[in-house]
Amino acid sequence: MSDDALMHEWHAQRTPELFLTQVEATLEHAFQPIVDIHSGVIYGFEALLRGNDALGFHTPCEVFDFAAENGCLGSAEAALQRKAIARFARFADAGKTKLFLNVDGRGLAPDTEPLVAMVNAVARNGLSPSNVCLEIPEIASRFDEADLHSFVQAARDEGFSFAIDDFGQGHSQLRLLYQYEPGILKIDRFFITALQNDARKRLFVSSVVDLAHVLGIRVVAEGVETPSELRACQDVGCDLVQGFLVARPFANPAEAKSVYSAIAELSQRKKARKPADLDFLDQEMEKLTPVFRTASIAEALEIFRANPTQTILPVVDEQNEPKGIIRESDLKSFLYMSYGRDLLLNPTIDNHLGRFIRPCAIADMHAPLDRLVDVGGSEPTDGIVITHAGCYKGCLLPNALLKLSNDARLRFAQEQNPLTKLPGNSAISDHVVRTCANADIDRAFIYIDFDNFKPFNDTYGFRIGDRALILFSELLKRQLDTLRAFVGHVGGDDYFVGLDEWQAERLAGLMTALRNDFAHQVESLYSAEHRTQGYIIANDRRGRAQTYPLLTCSIAVLHIPKGLSIENLDLLSNHIARLKLQAKSEAEGVAVASFGDADACDPSARDDEAHESRPHLTVV
Repeated sequence: MSDDALMHEWHAQRTPELFLTQVEATLEHAFQPIVDIHSGVIYGFEALLRGNDALGFHTPCEVFDFAAENGCLGSAEAALQRKAIARFARFADAGKTKLFLNVDGRGLAPDTEPLVAMVNAVARNGLSPSNVCLEIPEIASRFDEADLHSFVQAARDEGFSFAIDDFGQGHSQLRLLYQYEPGILKIDRFFITALQNDARKRLFVSSVVDLAHVLGIRVVAEGVETPSELRACQDVGCDLVQGFLVARPFANPAEAKSVYSAIAELSQRKKARKPADLDFLDQEMEKLTPVFRTASIAEALEIFRANPTQTILPVVDEQNEPKGIIRESDLKSFLYMSYGRDLLLNPTIDNHLGRFIRPCAIADMHAPLDRLVDVGGSEPTDGIVITHAGCYKGCLLPNALLKLSNDARLRFAQEQNPLTKLPGNSAISDHVVRTCANADIDRAFIYIDFDNFKPFNDTYGFRIGDRALILFSELLKRQLDTLRAFVGHVGGDDYFVGLDEWQAERLAGLMTALRNDFAHQVESLYSAEHRTQGYIIANDRRGRAQTYPLLTCSIAVLHIPKGLSIENLDLLSNHIARLKLQAKSEAEGVAVASFGDADACDPSARDDEAHESRPHLTVV
């Protein structure tokens, strides 16, 4: 008999009573940290089932499938959740963090065993329901929808928070976001793996993050394993991170940490926010005093009475984590109803603020200011709740958001080229400085300028010359945007491209194809006569008639290999200048070199010069 057949027979002979006894005695949990993506400060721990193989189950899912098939799912979940909560309570920071518990999703109802067991277990272990976040799997087929809705409402009333797990894995994600208003959204590992190399994944994840923040939801990146994935998740705005890069799951409570240094150290390498951004938040953020979600309506009314110009009231839980806002207008509309005030203030009925809490846009203090503009634009009447490491810090109210929006538009207009609308020198410099410091990936700086642009411009005039510049700009955006390239316009006929995670050998072919495409397309700007003969005659700078080929471009590609950090930008500029001269002399118009080999492009460069330069490089 095969192993599978033996296992099937063993399961068939196992009674629900025996199964529950084995679950209680054998199954345990490991815990994986979930931390702030910018600081590494602990936010919570996910409980992961372990020991299923000892009971003859290949995966934890099979344990719950067996329980569901044998009518004991509620009891099994209750037993496991009691064990997870009791173990979590032994963590040094348990009262300041969250335990993430998975909810199977079958047979839910507000009076089922798991919810009752959790309420009793958190109290018995000296914790609060706000210390527990229940993870709802994103596979809608597991739920009875009416039971799920009742369960979520009942658990939320008790003070538990909710997360949607494995977002993007199923087909019901947007409906779950709308109906159940989770506080946390966990993006499935499929979308996080190699995020830095996949433009389509980045578009998906960044769109989900922006939508989540507008709805007041924090986003966890699941399964992060490399520094490059971490930086990509930071760039698209994720709030929290979980994965082997942070820590592997552990069973011993003594292994839990308050700060996970791997994330903290990697985050310190990223360019810090400009002081002007911090100054803006300090000056414009209103430190509105929040109320607890369990506060009474009378308390909220008293705050609004004492602050006549205040229109919203932030609501937090016991961990100072935002749960939404109360609008003064909502309370007023109820007060003006017949007997409304009596109902609101009657102590014999349920008169806490829960029914008036509205979701609100939330953003972390680390978010770039332009992202705050995007998040705040959808709800201009409320503003944005600002957090730090998940805790409430203050609010950016509509007037501050309007000012921020105007400043962002002005700054964007100042930093872009007025003709091509591409980022200008300031943005290019920021990109170069930031990229030079990022030694965890392969990088490339690409400088492009037209050949013989002045005679073309003199012959056809500035209007046609501008059309050539715009044509090339559109070509760059069309061909390189999908590669997650940074495309900038230095000025005149000079362009810059920054590419990450590209090896030097791949760049030569990419740039040669770009050059050929431009040479073909720009022919449309010439007269039929010039296209036929393949050249134009124009005066040089001394006024002498010369023959000039049709427009093309020269491309200098400087590859910076992984493991190399550049601190001396003057040295970098020298290498690029040499490489640009080499590109002009190449028959194909493209010169590619890695930074360590860049001296080869200048035969006159002395070995001692190269040796003197090397101390300015940091090898990571």
